[in-house]
Amino acid sequence: MKKIIALLLAGAMMVSTTACGNNTASSAASGTGNTASAASSTGTGAVAAADLASKSKYAGTPDADMITINLVQEPPELNSMQTTDTASANILRETMAGLMKLDANDNPVPDMAESYTVSEDKKTYTFKLRKDAKWSNGEPVTSKDFVFAWTTAMKKSTASSYAFILTDNIKGGQDYYDEKIKEDGLGIKAPDDYTLEVTFVNPIPYALQLFSFQTYLPVNQKAFEAAGADKYAKDMDKFVTNGPYKMVEWVHDDHITLEKNPDYWDKDKVGIPKIKLVMMKDANATMNAFRAGQLDFMTLGADSLAQMQAQGQPYVTYADCSNWYVQYNTQRKPFNNAKVRQAFGMAIDRESFVKNVRKDGSIAAQGIVPPGIAGANGEYAEARGDISLKYDPTKAKQLLEEGLKEVGMTIDQLKPVFISDNTTAAAKDTAFFQEQWKTNLGVSVELKPLTFKARVAAMDSGDFDFVYAGWAPDYNDAMTFLDLFTTNNGSNYGRYSSKEYDETIAAAAKEADVTKRQELLMKAEKLAVQQDAPVYPIYFSVIPYTTSQKFTGATLTGFQSWPGDYTDGAKLTKK
Repeated sequence: MKKIIALLLAGAMMVSTTACGNNTASSAASGTGNTASAASSTGTGAVAAADLASKSKYAGTPDADMITINLVQEPPELNSMQTTDTASANILRETMAGLMKLDANDNPVPDMAESYTVSEDKKTYTFKLRKDAKWSNGEPVTSKDFVFAWTTAMKKSTASSYAFILTDNIKGGQDYYDEKIKEDGLGIKAPDDYTLEVTFVNPIPYALQLFSFQTYLPVNQKAFEAAGADKYAKDMDKFVTNGPYKMVEWVHDDHITLEKNPDYWDKDKVGIPKIKLVMMKDANATMNAFRAGQLDFMTLGADSLAQMQAQGQPYVTYADCSNWYVQYNTQRKPFNNAKVRQAFGMAIDRESFVKNVRKDGSIAAQGIVPPGIAGANGEYAEARGDISLKYDPTKAKQLLEEGLKEVGMTIDQLKPVFISDNTTAAAKDTAFFQEQWKTNLGVSVELKPLTFKARVAAMDSGDFDFVYAGWAPDYNDAMTFLDLFTTNNGSNYGRYSSKEYDETIAAAAKEADVTKRQELLMKAEKLAVQQDAPVYPIYFSVIPYTTSQKFTGATLTGFQSWPGDYTDGAKLTKK
């Protein structure tokens, strides 16, 4: 899912990123899917996901029916109509059920939908819902819950950053957002409580994946209106769910406890009765907690990975299809100038960064779209190639001088503030960038680490100069990264605006020929990366992790990323 992602306590281990990694015990055992077997040859201690629990040296937490995982950050927004980040989406993945869900191999399969049909023109999807599904407040899940959630998210007054994923796709969506039509003019119909009909503007090759995405989740109208829009899902008693797990405890900024939902239709696949998600930001504290039997799952940074390897603790890696970049506020001087933006990017030695700071096999970004995303005839990134602006301190200094002159500033007046997460990994990464900007540009940059929630809020309000940001994909298509930078996209936090870019993305959205569509997407990406530089891509990440002996079978992929999914057959191996 394409959401703001938190910088983990970890980086990643060396692994091929030619495809988004899929690490599940079930797929590894059956030989299907893109499994963790690729990780077994990446370094001392790397194993297949199916073997991790049996080879782990740590017994894990003492709770008989619960595993404990480090979520790292407090989830900023559990209202699915407003969610834009992975910390929140990871909770929603376990507690909410949409029309479809992704299975262990990232294939969309029916969830609240019992069946569906697609029209001949591939624009209209008709779903038949399960009649035995219940909300945690006891009410039945009906088609009206989907209509309420989608139409509310599409209202301008809701100010949802993800409204575009509905308004751009659903027939009449933009006119509804602009208040030109009423709800009955939308391509959303509920003929009865258990039938839902959705009509898109154009055929969408990834439509079924969209129906598993957070903004396409249902919302219980009674609960939402009782809590109020500003308080819904802000506390456990104001959060009504219908998924595999229900929330039974939420101590803000400390932990969340989930418990298996006995009313979930596919509850037999939910093999772990309880999951506790703690919020530990410090890498050393996390390592100590794992060793002390207080954690059952942790991601590994360069230092912790070396420690685990030294003691023979096994680990697994997977490519998460995420990208990390410097994002500029294009509405603030001097970052309203493309030359200045290019300069700050070209002053960073990305190869040195991934080799000497990340030290984990992360790959210097060759564009915005990572490897592993599907293209017209294979992989998009492979067809695109390397379009990045290269490290060039001399050229960067020249561009900075030219850009500052164009905006009427001198280098002495330049006092930019760079915001980031407040994790151990973010501190190391941003310190490297700070030194590069000082050495290569002569600019003193102030670092401002924030909690993940505060960083998201600053980006959402435009209260930043530039920011260390990352995104994960919504669906397996390059559009999931590239439509982010269109002028009216609610997640265009840098306020970048280009008529040419907007028109190119719009043309790609309408293009039925897959090869021509890909050419348009590449044209837009090159415009953003090489000319306008609203962001400067830094690296594509992969994630190493380790577990205790206590459980197996979690799904971790680029589309079901850390801390993974626990509803595809994950189970306790010991009690």
